[in-house]
Amino acid sequence: MGSACDVKIEIDRSYTGGTFTNYDIIKGTVTLSVTSSISLNYIQVKLEGVSKSELIIPAQQRLQQSRHDRHNRRRDRDNKDKILQDIHKVLYDTLIVFPPDNVRQVSQAKEFTLTPGNYSYPFEFKLPLNNSCVKLQGVTNKISFNKKTFDLVINNGNFNSNMIRNKAQQFINNGSVNGNGNAHTQNYHITNQLPPSLSGIGEFANIKYYVKVTCKRSSFLKTNLRSFDPFIFLPLDLNINEMSSLADYEEYKEVFVRKEIIFKDRIPEIVGIKIPPQALEKKTLPKVPYVPPPPQPKKGFFQKIFDNPTPNSSQQQQPPPPILKKQGPHQYYQEIESKDVAFSFEIRFRHPAFLIPTKTPSFKLYLVSKSKPTRYTLNEYGKPDESNGLGIVYLQNLKFELTSITMITVFEDDGGLVNEIHSGKQEETISICNNNFKNLKFDLMHCKKLKSSTSTSSSSVANDLYEFEIPKKYFENCTLPDYLSPSFKTCNITRRYNLKISGGFSSEKIIDFRNQSEVNKKVKTVDLLCTNIKVLSGLNMTSSLHSNASKSSLPRNPSISTTNGMSTTPPQQPPRPPEKRAYTSPPQPPHPPIHRPSFDNSVNSSELENSTSPAELPTYADVMIESSYQDNSEHIRARRRYQQHEQYYNNLT
Repeated sequence: MGSACDVKIEIDRSYTGGTFTNYDIIKGTVTLSVTSSISLNYIQVKLEGVSKSELIIPAQQRLQQSRHDRHNRRRDRDNKDKILQDIHKVLYDTLIVFPPDNVRQVSQAKEFTLTPGNYSYPFEFKLPLNNSCVKLQGVTNKISFNKKTFDLVINNGNFNSNMIRNKAQQFINNGSVNGNGNAHTQNYHITNQLPPSLSGIGEFANIKYYVKVTCKRSSFLKTNLRSFDPFIFLPLDLNINEMSSLADYEEYKEVFVRKEIIFKDRIPEIVGIKIPPQALEKKTLPKVPYVPPPPQPKKGFFQKIFDNPTPNSSQQQQPPPPILKKQGPHQYYQEIESKDVAFSFEIRFRHPAFLIPTKTPSFKLYLVSKSKPTRYTLNEYGKPDESNGLGIVYLQNLKFELTSITMITVFEDDGGLVNEIHSGKQEETISICNNNFKNLKFDLMHCKKLKSSTSTSSSSVANDLYEFEIPKKYFENCTLPDYLSPSFKTCNITRRYNLKISGGFSSEKIIDFRNQSEVNKKVKTVDLLCTNIKVLSGLNMTSSLHSNASKSSLPRNPSISTTNGMSTTPPQQPPRPPEKRAYTSPPQPPHPPIHRPSFDNSVNSSELENSTSPAELPTYADVMIESSYQDNSEHIRARRRYQQHEQYYNNLT
């Protein structure tokens, strides 16, 4: 037998790409196709966000716990694994679209009849910034019971037979089952920014957002008509502007991870010969080699008497001076002593450390040395721009891995003695990139003195450090996948990330990369672990979102009323779109404070009066916010890239 009425709810995704964020106005239409007259109490639209966690407690673990707890020994009777669930409504808003508000104001009728035909009712909600679990849901397992309608409402927690039994006993004894919780559960709920949609890890943890329409039937025996339309939620990065502006300062906060590596017994490729100074002094000007005079014929007695001898003939006939020879083994020597070459592999982030999916890396990689760069040059031989080969480092590979850590809590309360919080954790390692190089050569002689910053100017660092930045082109493909959820924390689910970087270095070239023994012998691997890296969504504030955020609530019909805690509005009349705040920029807006920290007070009051318009001029803070708005095309691109697993669209409640 077919239904007398088909109901459908559909969200307008034309301007968001199917993904919504904080301060968005989510609009849509409820459509009813009535084939035969039907009586309804009302048609209600709900906006919901549900954070659900599930944990399986093995029977053996429960048995061990019960042995240590004499109050809970009755657990021994149950030898089966126990499945615990915890459900939190992080987002909840309602709207009655039928009957119209003016009809409900004057009519005492409890049901209304729709004749055959097609009906359409628009709806509109504004997505808030923070969750509402604390405000609307109260303490976990808080139960309210309506004596007239016999309605039992359980907020969060586990609906089980023990709870019903114990709460029923409390009702019989005290006449009330309104639990106020205890000190153990008072801090179980938290107020935080709305978490992103989460799926792909089964029932262990998921966060779903949807709008739901319920056609409440007048008869208790007839099933209510329902329809769902899930949507994807991706939160704004509210502090990304602050983090980006820090880069304009010469000195800003940084976080880094550094690990040292030592190449032992290195010998320079170029070895100089040192000559003693005294040897250099005697060999500065070369002397003419001694040549003995030619033999002279013998002279007679009278010729010897009458010949006049030359004045310096005796000096010319003296023997040549002796040639300088080495006086010992250390007068001339070669510099062949081996040396240890120590340096550090370092990754550096701006504080706080963050990454954005599909974006180029926000970190930098360095080689850091405590030795002066001149140690690795021919500076002592008068050639400071030439390398001696001692500081040559070969980069062979870079590997990046991201570990996503999902932590959940499940609150167990049977309304009696059992009252505890269970926790679970699931980790998944994602390979981001694995770049192999063949003897990529760097030289520590090119290091520059490290600039002082909060990360390196602490008192614990006594010596100067010298750094060499590894060009970004060698790891620019280190981008996170588009489906990755941003970091978040809500009542029962937390997602955080760790980043691991492995660098393979060698002090000499690898001849045959297919020879694994040679590779293992020459390559030293150093691992850098960056814990609690914040993954952002990539969504920034836009002018339209800022306009929505500045309004406390959606524009409603003045005759709106509230019935049973649910706001109502007449159908067939779509609400007016929110008016955008009109900004009138000054002729020359001031620069950001990092470039121009003070205002120019030279403008006289008459010029200000002439420039004043009927609309209020924005404040300096407004101008700064407006200048930081994200480009619309980039904003839409960031929305559309975040998609969900097929599990996200199933089992909606």
